[in-house]
Amino acid sequence: MRRYEIDWIRNISILMLFVYHTCAIFCQFGDFYIISEEKNLFADIIILLLFTWYMPMLFFLAGASTFFSFERRNMKEYIVERVKKLLVPLLFGLIFLVPPQTYLARVWRGEGNLNYFSHLGFFFSNVTDFTGFDGAFTPAHLWFILYLFIVSILGGIILSLVFKQEKGIKIVHLFKKAFVNKFSFLFLLFLGICSDLFPSIMGKSLIGCLLIFLLGYIVYEDDTLLEKLISHRFKYLITLVFFAICGVIYTLLLRPEEGNTTVWIIDSILKNGVLISAICTVIGFGSVHLNKNNKLLKFLNKRTFPIYIIHQPILLVLAILIVPTVKSTALSIGLIIIFSAILTFIVYEILYRVKIFNFVLGMK
Repeated sequence: MRRYEIDWIRNISILMLFVYHTCAIFCQFGDFYIISEEKNLFADIIILLLFTWYMPMLFFLAGASTFFSFERRNMKEYIVERVKKLLVPLLFGLIFLVPPQTYLARVWRGEGNLNYFSHLGFFFSNVTDFTGFDGAFTPAHLWFILYLFIVSILGGIILSLVFKQEKGIKIVHLFKKAFVNKFSFLFLLFLGICSDLFPSIMGKSLIGCLLIFLLGYIVYEDDTLLEKLISHRFKYLITLVFFAICGVIYTLLLRPEEGNTTVWIIDSILKNGVLISAICTVIGFGSVHLNKNNKLLKFLNKRTFPIYIIHQPILLVLAILIVPTVKSTALSIGLIIIFSAILTFIVYEILYRVKIFNFVLGMK
């Protein structure tokens, strides 16, 4: 039976990207395609509270959805569905939606007389740090679709071939036993810290995303694990508040600018502490309060994935117009969030009526 909280949480998370990516413009941490000289404390706090667990949770939900997908698809059908749903939109976005964002980044940084077609040649022929803030090649916000395609294929193979074997079943059984004992949080924290040891691209660990994907599958495969998240949801909420407060205070007031081993360890503990407790909290409360279907859910299920694909170029165009002309950062944030959301939904409704866009944007 379909668990509707998976859809609700995914849809809400994607819609929250309007807030998250707007705040990235006014945040003092990191860089973005458009970055304001004037910073905003609200933006800083939003980024600090969300960046560690927000997108990883979507990999957890993808793993959970894979459990239900395997109930009605074989491996070949699953791979074909992943290609249509993820790879085709990814390729379309890399060609038509990502280059304009890197073009805007170069214009924002002072290259005012830049020709867009010459920029395309630069974009497709230069690879630097994969962020694209310098105009070079990047998957931009579509990194999630790229990672999800790789993770879902690898995860699907592991789940269908490895975990179905006797040794794989024993490994899963050991994982489940570790989840239900009193040291489960420490066990997950240890796994998270270990995953941070692997190389990452743009700060995103493919191994970490794969691990979270597999955990999502395992939790939704076993009602015992899901019931534990539900019964302990208030404990996870308290743990989340603790790690979130510690993380914000440490980052804003205590963290040294120069990194070292101690800083890396503290960063990893706080990041994974927030990540684990946040996912457990959201799934626990979501399973209780969001496991219901209605017209709004059906409306969002049809729209949120293509909206995810097209939202960021629209948001950046608005940002490059609003940031220089509106003095108040709070007003700028509000205007960008509201108008980017409205315009993105309008663009979706237009594209939905053209068959080719149904295919290239992975629309149902």
